[in-house]
Amino acid sequence: MNKMKSETTKTDFEKEYRDKKRILIIFLLLSLITVLHYFTPIRDKQFHDMFRRFYYIPIILGSFWFGIRGGIVIPILAGFLFAPHVLFQWREFPTKEIDQYLEIIVYFAVGVVTGVVAEKEKKQRKKYQQAARNLEVSYKKLQAQTAELLEKDQQLIRADRLATMGELAAGLTHEIKNPLGSILGAAEIMKDDYSPGEKKYEFLEIMIKEVNRLNKSISNFLSFAKLKAPQFKLSNVNDILNSVKDLVEFRLQKEKIKIDIGLDRNLKEMRVDAEQLEQAFLNVILNSLQAMKNGGTLKIYTRVMNPEGLNGSKGEGENIQSQRDNKLLMYVEIGIDDTGCGIPEERLNHIFNPFFTTREEGTGLGLAITKRIIEAHGGNISVESRQGEGTKFRIRLPLRN
Repeated sequence: MNKMKSETTKTDFEKEYRDKKRILIIFLLLSLITVLHYFTPIRDKQFHDMFRRFYYIPIILGSFWFGIRGGIVIPILAGFLFAPHVLFQWREFPTKEIDQYLEIIVYFAVGVVTGVVAEKEKKQRKKYQQAARNLEVSYKKLQAQTAELLEKDQQLIRADRLATMGELAAGLTHEIKNPLGSILGAAEIMKDDYSPGEKKYEFLEIMIKEVNRLNKSISNFLSFAKLKAPQFKLSNVNDILNSVKDLVEFRLQKEKIKIDIGLDRNLKEMRVDAEQLEQAFLNVILNSLQAMKNGGTLKIYTRVMNPEGLNGSKGEGENIQSQRDNKLLMYVEIGIDDTGCGIPEERLNHIFNPFFTTREEGTGLGLAITKRIIEAHGGNISVESRQGEGTKFRIRLPLRN
């Protein structure tokens, strides 16, 4: 808004400066022509004939620049300057005197006609400029609508893929997990026949480790493909976060990671699926812990916010609309910040995509599952990150009583 006002003020200043400059030019031309008339002897008739026609220059210029106003005012001014010369210096040539007065009438006629034409041309130009602006606005709207349609098309494609993944997952669950269980059991039995340090013992340990990793990947895949609809019950998000903190407490101590937790005491119970949110928060926190291999600080906080901002002050927060009644709601913001290695900018837009991971042992489904859970609760999740400084996750959930 301030930028638009500044641009308008700048445009008005430029127009005012331009008009003043044009008025000065017309004044100088009128003055110069008048001076030539008054200081040229009457006997040099050919020069006077030429000088009086010079008045058409400022008249036409003024008419083009100022429209009908210029077409009236400037001929009157030119006639006012020229008339005394005719009155006092051409008395001995009565026929010439009449010609001079007729010339003043022609000044006025030329000015009015030129001013009317210029006025129409200005109106037409403004109409074309307005049409161009309208076309530009329409073009931008069309671009936005096209981008929205493309995004929806991508969402439909993703939804179709997810549906296919769900069907595929249901058919392959037992076909994969049962053989894996058999392989794992056989490897553990065989491992007992060898002593630690033997090569076959090490090979079997590798086999057990890889089978467990594969089993975990399949479980995550199934969790993502067949995510259940949330079962909303009254729960306190602070309690859910404290429960997740207890789960990772041992790892925090082991990896020398400090925790800074600040939960909003004003946060009341809200309708959520506590089990799913616990999984979502745990996925984000584990992601943060994996980024702090050399220790660091994990900051977790909650705060209640309204559509206008924190505690009713404007300028903070982001509106979340109820899909049911489209009314603005209060919401809770959950912040999870780490001081880890950060995420490269080129990868930041992909971290919520299924199967996208930067770690060799990762499945790329943890944050994708988290995003689906948060969106199923009517909220959203965003991330900011700088390499070498850390990552900030922001989860926003509407307050459902």
